[in-house]
Amino acid sequence: MMKKGSEATIEKFRRITEDTHAYAKSLKAKGRLVAGYMCTHVPEEILYAAGIVPVRVLSSHVSQGMTRSYIHETYCSFSHDCAYQGLQHNYDYLDLLVHSSSCIHMAEAFNVWVRFAGFEKKSFLIPFPHIIHAKAAGGFMKGSFQDFKAFVEQFTKKTITDNEIEKAIKTYNRTRRLLKRLWELLKRDKPPITGTDVATITLASQVMDKQECNRMLDRLIKQLESEPGKEPGVRLMVTGGACDDLRIFELVEGLNYPTTLVFVDSCTAARYFWFEVPEGRPDKLEAIAEGLISRIPCPAKDTVPGTGEKKRFRFVQQFIQDFKPDGVLFLYQRFCSPQSMDIIALKPIVSMMGIPYTELELDTTVPTVQFGTQLEALVEIIRQVAP
Repeated sequence: MMKKGSEATIEKFRRITEDTHAYAKSLKAKGRLVAGYMCTHVPEEILYAAGIVPVRVLSSHVSQGMTRSYIHETYCSFSHDCAYQGLQHNYDYLDLLVHSSSCIHMAEAFNVWVRFAGFEKKSFLIPFPHIIHAKAAGGFMKGSFQDFKAFVEQFTKKTITDNEIEKAIKTYNRTRRLLKRLWELLKRDKPPITGTDVATITLASQVMDKQECNRMLDRLIKQLESEPGKEPGVRLMVTGGACDDLRIFELVEGLNYPTTLVFVDSCTAARYFWFEVPEGRPDKLEAIAEGLISRIPCPAKDTVPGTGEKKRFRFVQQFIQDFKPDGVLFLYQRFCSPQSMDIIALKPIVSMMGIPYTELELDTTVPTVQFGTQLEALVEIIRQVAP
């Protein structure tokens, strides 16, 4: 049966996430250059201004052991899986591979691609400050972006003008605003879309040409605004690390109790777009750096010098107030030290706000029965205490 309205648009996004390679290769067939990126700290606007479509490198969720010979056993499964993608040559169609110095785990995944997967002469590592709240961080980032821009210009054999960067900034900001509007639909008493579908669309946006993505997002939001919503049941919020395995969110919304995923704070969801780059600034690279500094911080970068404050915690508290979840799910990759340490500090904050929580530790595959039992236990606790 042919789907209509919002369901048809959502299905288009879903097909892209189910085969990101097919989508990227379709761009190549149209004569577009495609660059893979491994971290959301990469300034995509510079690539897009040069006519290159940034495509996020995602994992395959297939259990494998070959990467243990290349990177440390106790690095997170996401970094192992991304390294595996390179060793299997699943992304050989990429014209370029870009990474910013984020966590050591993903840095090693990038290193595997460069040393063993044939990307030595078509890769670039962008130095990125370890503590983004330091006074020198903005200037450091601007200098790194200048070097990256020069590399891209040499790679494409064309000059990237300020007007082209400004146009890219405006295109990306429109994507961010549309995604934010989409997530905010989940604030409603009766959301017209599921959290799983919103997470799917957000993941698809990270591999899409942003102009095409914006057209589809704009159409979808208009369709949803005129459609009736559904009772959400128990409202759950996720906060944690990278998770591109949509089966987790399907599990959350497929329990024996009615539940709705109302927000996901992770670098594969809200942290990807919940900020904007200032428009109309004379110094475009400085504007991009300012935008990245203002985003929800990655736990690996989030320490205020002199105080040790975690700015991300303020965002989490605000999201709880705005999206009004009945429960919180801490979701993190096994062996991700920054994320797991953050959760230790976040638990008392969430408890003080009167929100029950549970935590799930991600590995390559999803233990459906185990996770399902934990989630249903959380929902049962909530149903007893929620009005």
